Amino acid sequence: MTLTVCTLDAFNAEIAAIGDGLPDAAAHQRLSLLTIHHPAVDRMKRLDPFSAAYREAARNLYFDLRGRAGDGYDVARDEKSNGIAPGNPFSGITPWSFQDTAMVAEFMESWAQILRGMALPANSNASVLEYGPGSGQLLLMLAKMGLRAHGVDIDQTALDTMQRQAGAMGLTLRTERAEFGEGFAGERFDRIFFFEAFHHAFDFEALLLRLQDRINPGGRLIFCGEPVVTVAQSGIPYPWGPRLDALSVFCIRRYGWMELGFTHDFFMAALRRNGWYAEFSHPPSCGRARTYVAQRLIDRPAEAEAPPPPLISAPPSLLDRAVRKLRRITGF
Repeated sequence: MTLTVCTLDAFNAEIAAIGDGLPDAAAHQRLSLLTIHHPAVDRMKRLDPFSAAYREAARNLYFDLRGRAGDGYDVARDEKSNGIAPGNPFSGITPWSFQDTAMVAEFMESWAQILRGMALPANSNASVLEYGPGSGQLLLMLAKMGLRAHGVDIDQTALDTMQRQAGAMGLTLRTERAEFGEGFAGERFDRIFFFEAFHHAFDFEALLLRLQDRINPGGRLIFCGEPVVTVAQSGIPYPWGPRLDALSVFCIRRYGWMELGFTHDFFMAALRRNGWYAEFSHPPSCGRARTYVAQRLIDRPAEAEAPPPPLISAPPSLLDRAVRKLRRITGF
């Protein structure tokens, strides 16, 4: 599928035509073929991506894409769902609500990657924390396995739905409403993971540093399903920043969500800058299941100077990711 680069003014015209509702089939098709050109991109490419100037440019770009710059960015306000609990807490949530066997298969392959990355022995009784669990399906699986499962989300409706499921199944699941890096004050965990969630953190470097204090010695930090691309492309034309495919920009504009993307080299460098050594793995049949498993450098002194593993597979398309995100707007 060939994508067309359009100006922000042309994108704004498409949004105005959609109005207050969701895109109909025709508008969805038009948006799916567009990426946004923004004049800030060229300037950002000339800056050090770890500099304060780059960070400010990325924030200003988000505000320009979203509009309402005077409102600032507030995680509690801008990252919550629509607040409507599903009628059926088992079938009315992601991924089951897609009613799509191929989509569910992608989730299951991603979950398998996370489980492999945890590398926990049987009957470990390990403590596991997921940030941004959404519908909490993998977290509930971990509770079924006897692990001490914890979930932190900014959205109380999502947490309540998880607890409805846990209660019906007789499972112990601890949840807390908090921002990434926080929750369960004073506790450390054996494994921490993000599945399609880390890219909502604008202050991701501060978060990576904070996570050093949330994980037990020898623990693992896992990222799966994040929008990390092999090299810069039209949807992510810089080392990191707001994704510029039109469907992601629609979500930024309509809901205020922070929708970042990263290149592989930048993501690996950011991890190392903030004290993490990461290994990358990817099943060839599922781009969504690309996974980064990180450990603290202080826990791996013998390997601290080892080069990062190469990127060996292509990620899922930004279009595919954005389409799925738009489909789940009314749920978790």
